[in-house]
Amino acid sequence: MPQNERTYLEKKLDALIKKVQNRISFVFQIEKIKMDEEGEVFILKDLDKQLHKEINVLEDALSISIDIPSTYQYGTSVQKLPKKDRLKVIYQLIHKVKDHRVSRLHLFISPENIVVDQGMTPYFLHYGVKESLPPYEKKEEQLWHELKALAASWVDISHSFEEYLQYEKTLELSEDSKKVLDAPSFASLLQIIEEFIRKDKESSSHYMEVTKKKWKWFRNSLIAVSILLVPAIIYSFYSIFFLQPKQARIITAQEQYLSSSYSDVISTLQPYEIDQLPKVAKFELAMSYISNENLTDEQKTFVRNTVTLQSDSKYLDYWIQIGRGQGEEALKTARFLEETDLIVFALINYRENISADESMDSEERQQKMDEIDREIKEYQQEEDSES
Repeated sequence: MPQNERTYLEKKLDALIKKVQNRISFVFQIEKIKMDEEGEVFILKDLDKQLHKEINVLEDALSISIDIPSTYQYGTSVQKLPKKDRLKVIYQLIHKVKDHRVSRLHLFISPENIVVDQGMTPYFLHYGVKESLPPYEKKEEQLWHELKALAASWVDISHSFEEYLQYEKTLELSEDSKKVLDAPSFASLLQIIEEFIRKDKESSSHYMEVTKKKWKWFRNSLIAVSILLVPAIIYSFYSIFFLQPKQARIITAQEQYLSSSYSDVISTLQPYEIDQLPKVAKFELAMSYISNENLTDEQKTFVRNTVTLQSDSKYLDYWIQIGRGQGEEALKTARFLEETDLIVFALINYRENISADESMDSEERQQKMDEIDREIKEYQQEEDSES
């Protein structure tokens, strides 16, 4: 790759960085790094369990490959996010840098070295290892300039990270980016970002996004008022006391989801049946239930990576039904999807529902539980025979 096409990250690490689909690899030439013992770099595998890492030491090269979940996005795409999301990423990134305490591991800040999950939490892809992998030392002044340059590029997207980093003195800066770049400390930088977040919330509260379809609906409603007054008044009451509060709750739930407040999302959307929610709200509710479900971290990661906005809506219905303790409904949904793992998990949940149902007499309850146990056993035997 020609030198002028190399990214800031590649130039500073003197490494080759390859990205293929959801896997990114850092390749270092052995002769160019200080590593004496191979075991020194394997400390990186224990960081950020959400990002699976493979480390291979060859005769002339060290390769570190990282699998990025499909729901994550690269730091290079953050500039395309809405402002409130960009500010959320910046705020969490500042805290992550400020609170970093592992002296043997050194941070390196650039958009190419960061990925962001759905909750707008940033993660570093590469860390320097003291006396083994670059950056070998903690250069606080450089790290501070990189952090402010990246924050400025996400606050004011008219310039890139490298432009803010290298040409700060000659760029025509906006008032907001100048505040960021002039910040003397972590505390002041956090205060500046908090102020931006507050102003963005105030500004957003004055506007409501209206689709063309809704605009036509409003226009036709006004016409209907002049033709038929009474039905219009009835519908107005319906809108005031049902539709608008529902929309407000959906917006609130979205904000709670973006801040990873999953229990709050569940509480906010609890009053609504599944078919009353739009797909995005159903997705956020399903992911919130998955996060609170009694699953291992590995199982949660697998489910999160398979349940997306593009998934069949029935998958979202299934996890909401599981989360709400609607085992029988979840079982019907799982049978419709014809997925054995989902059927078995729904059967287990349905059994728990029946076990706790005091309205059934003990004989009826035990009979139903025995039927479920037999069905679970049949699926397990079927799975064992296939393996």
